Amino acid sequence: MTAWPEGRMEFVCTTPAEEGEREEKWLGEVVVKNHSMFMAELLIYGRYSCINAGIGKYMSGQDICIPDIDTGCPLSSLSDIFWNRERLSAHMNETDAVTVAHALRALSGYTGRDWL
Repeated sequence: MTAWPEGRMEFVCTTPAEEGEREEKWLGEVVVKNHSMFMAELLIYGRYSCINAGIGKYMSGQDICIPDIDTGCPLSSLSDIFWNRERLSAHMNETDAVTVAHALRALSGYTGRDWL
């Protein structure tokens, strides 16, 4: 069984710099509110947002559900910022998608694995 963190984890979010623009950075924070072998409930904070999310396992991999904005999608490994950000940005604004993708990577770094 995966050991999930207790308390809060901070992380730094970065957006890829477009041509002629500067890279943006901001702090984020993720709190694991509840967890089991197959799911975890998260509070993700970053750049004026508080995102309630649930991540879980299903037969094809991992997924995320964000009930407050009526959305969800499959995830790659938790540490895959690029793929997760791309999938999430189809359902939410780019800043929040970047924040959630970095929060997922912070979780994988803490647990030492990508959950699956």
